[in-house]
Amino acid sequence: MSAPIFDSHGGLPPGDARDLDRRIDAYAAAAAEAGFCGGCVLALPGRDAEADFIAAVGARPGLVPIPAWPREARDAAAPETVLDRFLARGVAGFHIHPRASGLSPADPRFARILRGAAERDLVVFHCTYAFASVVAPPPWPGAARLPVDPLPHLAAALADLPDLRCVLLHGGGVELLRYAEFVRANPHLLLDLSLTLMKYPGSSLDLDLAFMFSAFDRRICLGTDWPDYSPAATAARFEGFTAALSPEKRRNAASDNLRRLLRLDGE
Repeated sequence: MSAPIFDSHGGLPPGDARDLDRRIDAYAAAAAEAGFCGGCVLALPGRDAEADFIAAVGARPGLVPIPAWPREARDAAAPETVLDRFLARGVAGFHIHPRASGLSPADPRFARILRGAAERDLVVFHCTYAFASVVAPPPWPGAARLPVDPLPHLAAALADLPDLRCVLLHGGGVELLRYAEFVRANPHLLLDLSLTLMKYPGSSLDLDLAFMFSAFDRRICLGTDWPDYSPAATAARFEGFTAALSPEKRRNAASDNLRRLLRLDGE
């Protein structure tokens, strides 16, 4: 690939501790075969032991472990203890999956956690996909019922945190342009296009995605949402949108923006 992708949202399929290495190696092999130059591997709450996940992912060259905000922390009186644990384990940041963790942006603790992340210089990877059944029970115990529109709650939590580095995962889904405008006005944020890039081919979002790669290339990053989508399919979609763009625009979206945010090149 002329612009190798640094994955913003690699993940692991369900499994147990005995096959953690196999699941990581399966992702790493698929990413390498597709020409990726590395990426972040994001944990989900309750799926893998935190310490084992961090150690196993971190042992693979080019991969960055991003542990999950834990489900059991939803009742914790002091979320700072979790943040301090992340800091002690040397991770670059952590993943907030509102439905799986029970931590909605409307939760009073949410702003406190973001402030604590900023104070510790941890990057927050926050899932913006907001749609789930309001009738059937959520798929995770204690999962959060998300507000119909999480963006105002997210904006309130981010207020007065200009130093917090934050990746908004999935670009707000079908509200991609709305989230893009929010990110445009807040330079410490980066908009991830994982899932949204792959979920809606043939829809009007294709026009929005083409616009993002062409005119918003310094504020986005690109991910697979593995195992739901493969690195090869993600790379193919990226090529389809960007083949005619300049090498700089392609590199910005594919890897450079996220690597700068994570300070992987000494910046």
